[in-house]
Amino acid sequence: MKELLEERREKFIAATLMAIAIPCMAQIAMIVGLLGQRGGKYVAIVFLTLFVLLILKGLILNRVLKGASPEILVEIPPYRIPQVMAVIKKLWMRLSGFLREALPFVLLGILLVNILYTLKIIDFFAYIFAPILTNLWGLPQEAIGALIVGFLRKDVAVGMLGPLNLTTKQLVIGSTILAVYFPCIATFAVLIRELGIKDMLKVTLIMILVAMSVGALLNLVL
Repeated sequence: MKELLEERREKFIAATLMAIAIPCMAQIAMIVGLLGQRGGKYVAIVFLTLFVLLILKGLILNRVLKGASPEILVEIPPYRIPQVMAVIKKLWMRLSGFLREALPFVLLGILLVNILYTLKIIDFFAYIFAPILTNLWGLPQEAIGALIVGFLRKDVAVGMLGPLNLTTKQLVIGSTILAVYFPCIATFAVLIRELGIKDMLKVTLIMILVAMSVGALLNLVL
């Protein structure tokens, strides 16, 4: 993103669009596996909602954020057969960089969630946020555990909805909310690096508002 997008406005819009409503492949597989058993139309509802949300967010952010968007001109180098050693070195650079930046956050997050479970703090959160889950989104209190785990691994969080014996409507709402709200903690590390803490917090606020609105809307129309 640093190499292609010159302006901070462009980076913020791109990061926001990618962080919200664009699930990773693992999460897509879990959504398809979980909802596919109830019917393909319910899978389509989730991804159609995400697509519409992506378009609307882009249009709104483009109007709200001031500044110009310069044209992107990328010089395409001549194609050559890649050298094996060059590919291995580049792969190692990317992999080691990701592990250095993201792995500490993931391990810290796992430790934090386990502490919250041990101290029954997650049960307390379920009680506090019950009005939002039950009234606004139509989800049971037990779903709060999946929402918290989604901060670490969103694909695992979607899988945690399966044993809760949710209705098809609740599965659609839960899967959509997990696709919209907080990306995994590794993504937060990348957002901090690309945008800084201030803009990362702005993205987080947008995520919360969008997740609450989308969940409430689906609860009304489904």
